[in-house]
Amino acid sequence: MDHDIFGPLHAGWYDRWHEHKDYPAEVAQIEEILLKEVLDKEGPAPSVIDLGCGTARHLERLAAAGHEVLGVDRSPVMVEQSKARLARYGDRASVVQSDLLDVTVDRPFDAAIMMFSVLGYQTGNDELLAALATVHRAVRPGGLFVFDILDATVVLREGPKGGVTVVHDGDHHLLRATTGKLFPQEQVYELGMQLWLMCGNRVLDCVKESHRLRYFLRRELDLALGMTGFRTLGSAPLAGGQSGPSREWSRLVWARRI
Repeated sequence: MDHDIFGPLHAGWYDRWHEHKDYPAEVAQIEEILLKEVLDKEGPAPSVIDLGCGTARHLERLAAAGHEVLGVDRSPVMVEQSKARLARYGDRASVVQSDLLDVTVDRPFDAAIMMFSVLGYQTGNDELLAALATVHRAVRPGGLFVFDILDATVVLREGPKGGVTVVHDGDHHLLRATTGKLFPQEQVYELGMQLWLMCGNRVLDCVKESHRLRYFLRRELDLALGMTGFRTLGSAPLAGGQSGPSREWSRLVWARRI
């Protein structure tokens, strides 16, 4: 993943951009899969590790439902926000700062989640397999991996998206302009993003980011999962996608570690 993305400005306003995302529906969808697929259905709520947890909006709801959770993210700003959000859950919830490929855990978890297309940021085959190997180490045998991807069939059918949005916070507002570009030979969708932090007519900060996301076909994803010790169990449209032109692009997938 490019380390020039999700900088302090983006990370600090992240929750405001996603304030209309239906996290309750998304976590309910994850919970339904956990209840259906985790082997020990009569035991305590499955433990969950979130790889690329962002600001822990998923983990907050999972912790409230009784799960023991661990969040991992490389952004120090997001890690601090996550720790504050999960503090009331005590020892049942923790967060560590780490790059995805460097993650180590003291014990395997019952399930891993990876949301907001984190897997898609691994655009090269070596990166993708290394990320899946990280998940394999983090999950117990028979455990689950639940994650979302960009669905290639929808991305290719609908083509690039872009636009301008504004979020307000008191006297400040953040202007975000996005552009999209497809690289079919690489199976990559490039989201260009420019952010301006404004106070009145004054520009306080300006940042450019380029988010390169891999989009997946089902057969290649099944192959990559199989190569790293997982068996695909199912997929469905993502329940909690944020409203907007690319809402239908995301698909939830779940697999079992074998």
